[in-house]
Amino acid sequence: MNTRPYEGRLVRLRARDSEDAVAFHSWFNDWQVTNWMGVRYPVARGREAWFVEHTPEPGFTRAAFAVEALADGRLVGNCELQCELEDRTGTVGIAMGERNAGFGTDTMRTLCRVGFEVMNLHRIGLTVDASNERARHVYRKVGFKEEGELRDHRFIRGQYRGTVVMGLFRAELKREETQ
Repeated sequence: MNTRPYEGRLVRLRARDSEDAVAFHSWFNDWQVTNWMGVRYPVARGREAWFVEHTPEPGFTRAAFAVEALADGRLVGNCELQCELEDRTGTVGIAMGERNAGFGTDTMRTLCRVGFEVMNLHRIGLTVDASNERARHVYRKVGFKEEGELRDHRFIRGQYRGTVVMGLFRAELKREETQ
């Protein structure tokens, strides 16, 4: 077990603060971020601030975090793990405002480690746009297996898109790569 379960090689998961709403608002109005999430409409600044303020504190059924870079503490993303306690399963989601630096892979790996080591989950799942090969690659690097596809599942920006279902068990989690 990692002695610092909320820290990865590049990122730290921390509680969300009201100041984070400014960056979250920017990301959720950035087409490159929302294209893969199915967010159809612009997000108002006040709505995002309300959402951050009213996000429940991490607890038994949900854990939501801001993601900051270990090197300098800057905010680079956010992530969430929603749990079904009786089944010991969770569903993860991430949104990265900063890409191409390994933050997404490290965030997903760290969040899954929290799910398994802190929350004692048995299985963690996610869904991803079938055409988002970049995200699917990240999830496979962490150890997720593709379990199926919901064909033409969502209508986004004028076209139908499939949704891939992926899952991960504790033993399948691939630990940090050495450098």
